[in-house]
Amino acid sequence: MGYMPQTIIAGETIWIAAANTAQSKTDITIDGATPAGGYTLSFQFAAQPTPITVAAVANGAQTGWTLEVTAAQTLAWKAGSVAYAAYATLAGRSYAVESGAITVKPSPLATSSWTAVIAACDAAILTYAGNPNGSLSVDGMSVSYRSMTDLTNLRDYARTMEQRETGNRPLRIIRSRFT
Repeated sequence: MGYMPQTIIAGETIWIAAANTAQSKTDITIDGATPAGGYTLSFQFAAQPTPITVAAVANGAQTGWTLEVTAAQTLAWKAGSVAYAAYATLAGRSYAVESGAITVKPSPLATSSWTAVIAACDAAILTYAGNPNGSLSVDGMSVSYRSMTDLTNLRDYARTMEQRETGNRPLRIIRSRFT
């Protein structure tokens, strides 16, 4: 069908409707299947952390459908690829009519639970001299460490995961010397 956008930013509305004159400018139609013929249409999105199903709404003429995935729904999507499939249903039988993937870019508002892990590692590094064989707990997870290398490796990993989830680029420190 080709109605779905290829890329969105998390928090952006997906609105496919003839009334959307800024983007799609058309309703969703399927050859041989219309709301007037008793068909319904729904889209399933394999979004993380929670997959969702969104029902398309029949247009006024009963010749096609409109689809709206709200900004609140897409804001919860993690950055990356979100697979989707569209299903037309008639008399309890569903038929896949489209599938694909949308690339989701992170929202500027994106946060990550890995930020707390980084903070816990930083705190453990500061107190390492007094407690070299300790543990740290974050969000119900307990991690034991035996060396500074364990702590720095965990912190580096958490930073990588945080950047992946939020799309933030690492800060770069540029040092210069003037003589």
